[in-house]
Amino acid sequence: MNLELNIAKRYLFSKKSTNAINIISLVSGAAMLFGTMALILVLSVFNGLEDLVKSLYAVFYPDIAITATEGKTFDISPALKQKLNSINYIDAYTFTLEENALLEYSDRQHICTVKGVDKNYFNVVQKFDTFMVDGQKILQKDSINYCLVGIGVAQKLGMNAAQTFSPVSIYMPKKNASSFATMENAFNKSYITPSGAFAVSDEFDTKYAFVPLDFFQRLTENDNKSSQLEIRIKDKKDTEAAIAALQQTLGPGFKIKSRYEQNEVLYKILKSEKWITFAILVLIMVIASFNIIGALSMLVLEKKKDIATLTAMGIHKNNIIKIFLLEGILMSCVGAFIGMGFAFILCMLQKEVGLVPMPGTSFLVKYYPVKMMPLDFAAVTLVVVIISLVAAYLPARKAAASVEKEYLSYLS
Repeated sequence: MNLELNIAKRYLFSKKSTNAINIISLVSGAAMLFGTMALILVLSVFNGLEDLVKSLYAVFYPDIAITATEGKTFDISPALKQKLNSINYIDAYTFTLEENALLEYSDRQHICTVKGVDKNYFNVVQKFDTFMVDGQKILQKDSINYCLVGIGVAQKLGMNAAQTFSPVSIYMPKKNASSFATMENAFNKSYITPSGAFAVSDEFDTKYAFVPLDFFQRLTENDNKSSQLEIRIKDKKDTEAAIAALQQTLGPGFKIKSRYEQNEVLYKILKSEKWITFAILVLIMVIASFNIIGALSMLVLEKKKDIATLTAMGIHKNNIIKIFLLEGILMSCVGAFIGMGFAFILCMLQKEVGLVPMPGTSFLVKYYPVKMMPLDFAAVTLVVVIISLVAAYLPARKAAASVEKEYLSYLS
């Protein structure tokens, strides 16, 4: 193999008699360079976006979510808490209650999802502080109830959550309303003071407002009831074991979902987009590999005399095939590794400096996130080698097949 490799390197880097071969070889290497660089950059950006989405969704989606199998709510009983406390996988848990409600501030109104949370909620969602943009993270203080609203909700209501002194009115439909002729008959109404605003993404910022659980239970006539139990586990690796323990302890009356199952469609879309884009770029590289076929075919024509000499010296035709296969791999890999180097540099600059900004406005991320993974580099390298072998095989077979017919004429 050393002989074939040395000859292949000699053919690759030596100057050819026909300038067209040099040009086509450079084009082949450049095609692999840019194709490889594009693959690494795209995969790294998708990895970064996936991590970003997961971190954002972690604010609203716990490690494990539990809901009632039948109905919208379930009772918060001492027996239920005792069962939860007996499970060692659980680090913290909280009871929440979600309902759509009408919010009114000054002369503006907005329908959003109001989420009642208990005092343990911020132990389950520990990174909520990082998303606060105005005011303070306060829900209850000195027997006064406060609310946290998404920045989009605050904008639609026309309020500054950090400086407002007027309360927000919350309207909830009465369960047993006998008449809907007036707001008083149709809705329960209560007032609450805004304490701060958070910004995660438009999906959440225009949708959610947080209030104390006991306050919202009274407003919705769901005394001592919850619509969801949210759990943070001690070790994320134990998610499946924790779900199994919870299902066995709580019984069939509860539906238990992991964070992935709560957002299964979203995660599948992220993965499918990544690999569909990968497949499209690989197809482009396959088309670009036709340059390798052209370059090697012309090189075979130029090196017929060399091939004949090697055959006369006892080199088997399989070794001739190996020479041109290695030539094709070297031609591609040189460009590919340079492309990987450029991609690595660009990714580091994007992480440290920020070259390409995110479109629109965001409170959290100004530039496209990137995350390089060794598995992506390995996958791209494998793709390049396979494409090179396939592209080089036909010219290599042609070179070996022509030897027996023509090499004597070159030696005579």
